[in-house]
Amino acid sequence: MSRLESISKAGYYPTPPSVVDRIAALIRPARAGPRKAVRLLDPCCGTGAALRQLADSVGGETYGIEIASDRCDKAKAVLDHVLSESAFSVRMANSAFSCLLLNPPYEYDEEDKRLEHAFLTEVTRALCPGGLLIFIVPQRRLAVSARYLAGHYTRLNCYRFPSPDYDGYQQVVLLAEKREAVMTDQRLRERIEGWSLTGEGQELPPAGSLDPFYDLPLLPQGPVLFASMFFDPEAAALEAREHGLWVSPALAERLWPAEEHPVRPLMPLRRGHLAVLIAAGFLNNILLEADGRRLLVKGRTYKESVPVESGDPEVEIEREVLRTSVMALDLDNGGFEAIQQAGSTQAHDEERQAA
Repeated sequence: MSRLESISKAGYYPTPPSVVDRIAALIRPARAGPRKAVRLLDPCCGTGAALRQLADSVGGETYGIEIASDRCDKAKAVLDHVLSESAFSVRMANSAFSCLLLNPPYEYDEEDKRLEHAFLTEVTRALCPGGLLIFIVPQRRLAVSARYLAGHYTRLNCYRFPSPDYDGYQQVVLLAEKREAVMTDQRLRERIEGWSLTGEGQELPPAGSLDPFYDLPLLPQGPVLFASMFFDPEAAALEAREHGLWVSPALAERLWPAEEHPVRPLMPLRRGHLAVLIAAGFLNNILLEADGRRLLVKGRTYKESVPVESGDPEVEIEREVLRTSVMALDLDNGGFEAIQQAGSTQAHDEERQAA
């Protein structure tokens, strides 16, 4: 596999469906309950096809990360949670996932270090103790991560891709369980380095030829931290709609009550009560019908300055008072009628307009 070919593919080498079937056959199907969950993470999910296929076989909630927008759009159609981001720019809860399906780019980073190892060390923290690692890399690259794998994982098994899939990029599948605590295991490190020799090792067994011998840990049910480090307005709006204050039942009941029943006062309303109703806008755009007339009303409250008697004839004193008025539109003849606070009425026939 040439480096130019790797660059042209953007480090993208989808896992063949036949290989996913063989991997899934080595894992016992998960049995999550109402309070327990199984979460599968693929930090380089591509179109999401491999993770979806694995989840369909062993169960679990799927989480994917894909930096290429075209592949990310396809992944969103088949996975439960997808971020269009680099795995190095994602905030993930530690120990929140039962299984890590890791088929990273086969390339060097800007510091001339292998990306396969960088992805492994970055996302291992998201895997819970006892969680299953499925690490898919070119066989000779295992040596780069041998020390790290031996220290962080146990129960390791390594298999070559079946032919003819192995012939192209000499890929292997390493399955392992995450340790409770990091330790040094020189023998295991040397064993992994031996697996890195091209052409060595056992071929991934066909589905059904071996009984499953890996289990996926059950985790507490509920949402987990899985978000971009950068602000995304669309993601923020979706989060607000799903978990924000607007979905609070108490607030919704206050702002949008399910039913509004008409209330009849015990005593007739006085002029002060009507003024308060007008100031609050309760009379705006109300249609009144009586004696064959139809009126559309709108009320308002405004301030007016009125003179006040002063003991000094040279001193003028004014004070502000609140005035209320109701403007009525006669829907039959188009005439306006202003009803002032003092009870006076003034017709505005000159302002007639078509009803």
